Amino acid sequence: MRLPHDEGVHLSPLEWWYFNGHLATEDGQSFSYHFVTFQSALTSGLTPRVVQLSWADHAEGLHLTGEQAAVTTSETSSGRFDLSTNAWRMSGDGETYHLSFQLDDYVVELEANLQKPAVLHHGGGLVDLGIAGKTYYYSRTDLTTSGSVSVSGVSHPVAGTSWMDHQWGDFTIVDIGWNWLSLNLDDGSDLMVSVVWEQDGGGHIATYGTYVPPGSPPVHLPGGDISLDPTGTWTSPNTGGTYPMGWNLSIHSLGLDLALDPAIEESEFYDSEFIPVVYWEGAVAATGSKHGRAVSGNGFVEMVGYVPSDLRALPTPPAQ
Repeated sequence: MRLPHDEGVHLSPLEWWYFNGHLATEDGQSFSYHFVTFQSALTSGLTPRVVQLSWADHAEGLHLTGEQAAVTTSETSSGRFDLSTNAWRMSGDGETYHLSFQLDDYVVELEANLQKPAVLHHGGGLVDLGIAGKTYYYSRTDLTTSGSVSVSGVSHPVAGTSWMDHQWGDFTIVDIGWNWLSLNLDDGSDLMVSVVWEQDGGGHIATYGTYVPPGSPPVHLPGGDISLDPTGTWTSPNTGGTYPMGWNLSIHSLGLDLALDPAIEESEFYDSEFIPVVYWEGAVAATGSKHGRAVSGNGFVEMVGYVPSDLRALPTPPAQ
């Protein structure tokens, strides 16, 4: 992996740029979002692109999802990306990112600025997903974020923290399931944990994580150091899938014990017209202790594999 070169677009069978974040207004309104662009470079020289978005208004208990899609000409870029799909846009160069989208009555414009160096997961940035293939994977774990949220035409300045993931390679997401989480803790540390398994038969593939201590280099966490145990379940009224809901997370080497509580349980993305994968994606609050001292924070959890993939013939996105 070469950064900042690899911040840009690769001609890969699968690639995505993913953001999540927590935002608040000056008067205490709180929101969270996830915003991701998936694309696949084809031998024809075309690239289908699908952008998915969820937006949560915590005071209203509201979770919205949306999707945009298009086919573009396959082009690489070095050191930056600029991905526009209809009226939604994400761009960045590893230092500063711009995000803009609209969903129902919410219009969002954000700038996110890097606070820490990139984190290469699994030590060097290459993760083996077993039957699914291999993926290059790095994160920008701490992005100071500001901008505006317009609600029904009334604009509010917002500030908060975002997280960015970038993955690419010759791999598939149809045959595997995973529980993934990102956390920003109030002691200045960041944490990513991923548990991956085979959907057909449920065989374990990998458990790994990355811990980013304040002011120090990232630390790879092997599977034996991580315990992630559900405390309850939630069953989707839309798909019938039953997901773990609420978790106890322990990182033994860090003396870290956290309870993770979802902000809104009904946070399933289930109605994509273009991607045959159903997933749960939502904000969580973390409370607990590290080496006996109180610690708390915010994060996101993503769960894939609790609803069978829909392998029907999906439509091709329209040309852009």
